[in-house]
Amino acid sequence: MSSFERLIPGKHLTSALCDRTIAFRTATSWQSARRIARGLSLSAAFVVQLGGCSLPFLTSESVEDRFHRLADSYLSGRDVDGSSPRTGPVEERLSIAEDSSGARRAGGFLEAMQSVDTSSLTLDDKIDWMLLNADMRRTVRDLRLRTAERSPGRYLILGSIDWAIEGDRRPTDDTWRSVLTALRRAPIVMKTGRQQLHAPPPLWVRLAVNAAERYCGYLDTTFPAIVAEKAPVQLRDSLTIAASASRDALERFRVYLRDTLVAGHDDAWAVGEEHYNWLLEEYHHLPYTAESMIEEGRRVHRETQQALMDLARRIDPVRSWQELVEDMKRVHPQPGAIIAAYEEESGRAKDLIGRRSMITIPPAETLIFVPTAPALRETYAWGGYGGIVQQNSVMTGRFFVTDIVPGMSTSEIEEKLRTQNTGWITVIALHEGYPGHHLQSVYSRLHPHPVRSRLGSTYFGEGWALFCESWMGREGFFTDRWDSLGWLQMRLWRTARVIIDPSIHTGRMTYDQAVEFFIDEVGLERSAAEAEVNRYTTWPTQAPSYIIGWLEIERLKADMARLLGDRFTEKQFVESLLRTGSLPLALMRRSLLEQPQP
Repeated sequence: MSSFERLIPGKHLTSALCDRTIAFRTATSWQSARRIARGLSLSAAFVVQLGGCSLPFLTSESVEDRFHRLADSYLSGRDVDGSSPRTGPVEERLSIAEDSSGARRAGGFLEAMQSVDTSSLTLDDKIDWMLLNADMRRTVRDLRLRTAERSPGRYLILGSIDWAIEGDRRPTDDTWRSVLTALRRAPIVMKTGRQQLHAPPPLWVRLAVNAAERYCGYLDTTFPAIVAEKAPVQLRDSLTIAASASRDALERFRVYLRDTLVAGHDDAWAVGEEHYNWLLEEYHHLPYTAESMIEEGRRVHRETQQALMDLARRIDPVRSWQELVEDMKRVHPQPGAIIAAYEEESGRAKDLIGRRSMITIPPAETLIFVPTAPALRETYAWGGYGGIVQQNSVMTGRFFVTDIVPGMSTSEIEEKLRTQNTGWITVIALHEGYPGHHLQSVYSRLHPHPVRSRLGSTYFGEGWALFCESWMGREGFFTDRWDSLGWLQMRLWRTARVIIDPSIHTGRMTYDQAVEFFIDEVGLERSAAEAEVNRYTTWPTQAPSYIIGWLEIERLKADMARLLGDRFTEKQFVESLLRTGSLPLALMRRSLLEQPQP
């Protein structure tokens, strides 16, 4: 049996486990579904054994057609039998009952997937099977995290409004009608939150309180100005009335979170070692545990520290890299000009790619730059990539940037400017835009396999963006000492993530220790360090994906070069990566090394 075949579940199931699987699928309450899910443990062994249940929907269709039918139904939101489940308003989709229903649906698909004889599938379809299987298993397993009870930020839905109307492009009338609907549903969603929240982590409560306050300010000032400038005349009064009602509901929700809701334990956000290890092995297909990942992080951290010291000696033999970083932080855009600085560097990156013909940039795409949404300002200190929306047949990526905003104190402004220094802006611009996340997302959108255009791996996505930093450096994108210093300091920041994320989720490090590690070891400003750790509490296993993914891509590149010899080119390699899809690196490796290359 090949290593790949060992990843694919077998066909044996005891009758007792089959009964419990069916019970899970038919559970009618959130409590019973959670109890059954816990009993099943939802481990690799559980999925391996799912296949023996009697499957009443089996037909004479081919194995390939059966798999494609199941994949299409799952991705389009239909049930296993192809029927369309009832879809309600957003507050119902955020309910505890809906979470339970979604887990039951995924469990049903898991059972159905065992009817697919994977030995009859092509390699590409086997890989798609693996992607779907992992996604379904995580959906079932995530029920135990009780997100509807524990995440106050889940009920702050106004971020969709911000994304829809910010930027240079004028929103369509349909977009404005969607904004109006969201504004009208927001108070109902927050009421749902008040009914469902129970003992959330205090940190998450604080983040939601602060985000609600910022959204109140947004609805008081920014939103009315955009409505006056861009909204259709016939909708302006309705938008104003709905915004006022949402603003009042936000204030009530904020006060409820701050003064009434009883929070849980301080570290209640930690998922624990067993769940963390499950995510690494079963969802991301990685050969790591939390412990071994921390060890790998410390190894690469030491190597990067040495590289920083070597660079510092070349820049100035008598000063440390930490002293040089302090100089770099003093070189930054003026308040209000940070977004423009990112846009300029992104344009410079795209121009270099075109001049050197480094990679094909598909037509009908663009990248716009918008302010960071209020709810994200405490978790994204610099900015990020907000994905693609289709606007007038153009794939439009959204690069959000955390700039200075009204109400910041003098010290907060100075700290934000030092954080958004030109050395880091240069690197982040290419990481998030060209040839990083935006270009990778464009390729994913164009992938002919629906599974790969809809599902993706953060370890490939972030590994790709970090690979792009090294690649662009080799191509001459870094033009001065601050660019190179910023790049290596950012790599140190990413190696610290490999240490911190598994440590805080498994009890090896506290929140405060993680913040101090970033300040002392990497040289981050305190607000940036706190924003980093805030984000990790909400997204276990994502933070290490930058370094771990980059290392795996570099190893794959070396293996491809050995395989192809004189036929190998970097352009061919990077285009093969993106055209294959955003796969977990173990599956990417099999796809590229086991199929004929041009």
